[in-house]
Amino acid sequence: MYRGLEINRFVIFVSTFKKSKMRPSKNLTLIFILTIILAGCSTGKKALQKGDYYEATIQSVKFLRSKPDSEKARETIIQSYPMALEYYRQKVDEISNSNSPDKFLSIVEIYTKLNNLADEISRCPAALSAVKPVVYFHDQLRKAQELAIAEQYETGLQLMKSGYIEDARIAVQKFEWVAKTRPGYSDVNRKLVEAEELATFKVVVERIPYMGDMYQANLNRFYDKLYVDLAKNGKKRFIRFFNQAEAEEFKIVPHQVVKMQFVDFSVGNIYEKETEKEFISDTLVIGTFKDDKGISHDVLGTVKAKANIHERDIVSKGILDVKIIDYQTNSVVENKRFPGEYVWRNDWANFNGDERALPQKIKAMTKEKQVMPPLPQDLFVLFSDPLGSSTSSFLKSYYRNK
Repeated sequence: MYRGLEINRFVIFVSTFKKSKMRPSKNLTLIFILTIILAGCSTGKKALQKGDYYEATIQSVKFLRSKPDSEKARETIIQSYPMALEYYRQKVDEISNSNSPDKFLSIVEIYTKLNNLADEISRCPAALSAVKPVVYFHDQLRKAQELAIAEQYETGLQLMKSGYIEDARIAVQKFEWVAKTRPGYSDVNRKLVEAEELATFKVVVERIPYMGDMYQANLNRFYDKLYVDLAKNGKKRFIRFFNQAEAEEFKIVPHQVVKMQFVDFSVGNIYEKETEKEFISDTLVIGTFKDDKGISHDVLGTVKAKANIHERDIVSKGILDVKIIDYQTNSVVENKRFPGEYVWRNDWANFNGDERALPQKIKAMTKEKQVMPPLPQDLFVLFSDPLGSSTSSFLKSYYRNK
């Protein structure tokens, strides 16, 4: 009865929808909403036909909670629940006879699902009346958990012995499951710490080679800023960056080393240009007069000026060479070069003659003066900071999937 009313309402809604003159985007939105509504109203029959007995039972229970009189949902659960029990009992027998290293964990998952089915049905009177009594597997689950705890712990130990970082990460998952299921089991907490250490990809970021006392403070600043950005924003569970001091203090044996060096490096290259230009304006209004009819007219005059234009560029540039090196083989696995340039500019002018002859741009330059450029150390900062940002982004991206 209820299902028929629902279908009738849907047909009426679709009929009205087809007659409406809505825009295509709104039509698509409504179709999407209708799809979600219909999916949420499933009796579980389709899942049953596909052989997914667990999902068919869950869907029929949900449907019966909102529509206890649904015959389709009742028919579905009457079929799906016994089939789920039989199917998973067979799976337990099959897995028990297998050599899978995770067989008891798989059995735990099965009994957990079966107990969940029993709980869901028990909390729905309409579903319970259709299939009672439900079957719980608490004893079987407890026994399987005991076996799975030992199984997962031993598997974790074996994985740690392989020496492969991928195996260590799987071992972490094993120990985490054991610690969650049975807190304090054996020495699982200590083994979890050891596995996390083996699972962590270690990268040492070396300091930039010495470039002279003048730049050492700025090189240190550049390195520290880059390393802090990597350590702060490049955080992942199984990757850790070490600065050179940490690596030496804790005797870190890394997987990779990041080496950086400025090449083709120069600061304070001066390029000067002096130009003399003459400017004449013959359209300057220097007065007015009235004709016989009393009409005013402009009187145009010619003015001249000679300007000396000074242009000074101080260019600082270089390339930051970044190498990622495999520590064991000492081979370069990635090499990236980041070019950078900063131009400090000072333009000014002076003139002789009538200022009114000067173009606006030159006139503005006459208000400027020759000024002292920044110190070489400051120029280094101005050109190198963007390189640090680019390098940090590159390294974070490179190690994102390690």
